[in-house]
Amino acid sequence: MIPIDRLSFSRGGSNRRYCATAAKILGSTAVALVLAACATQPVAQPHGPGFLTGLLHGFFVLISLLGSLFYQIRIYAFPNGGFWYDAGFAIGFGANIALLLLLSIARIGGFITRKN
Repeated sequence: MIPIDRLSFSRGGSNRRYCATAAKILGSTAVALVLAACATQPVAQPHGPGFLTGLLHGFFVLISLLGSLFYQIRIYAFPNGGFWYDAGFAIGFGANIALLLLLSIARIGGFITRKN
């Protein structure tokens, strides 16, 4: 353990740099929290898209994202059924990524074998 009297906070200016960096991070975080506090979310619609629609939208999100570059396509239904739509979207997106990874690993790693 270093004795307190041997610590010097004025050498090299590195502590000032750390303090400035910490102040920037804290300031940015404070601004983000203030702006996020102003955001509102609409009430979930009782007959809006639900879990299964979210699952489908999540599974096709990459195709929808590509299509949104050229056409007026939204990748997320708004307004939706709330939590269950979000849960379905997240599960569908996760399944999409897992399937893509599984197919790419199988193709690259040689797990798919052919018998001639």
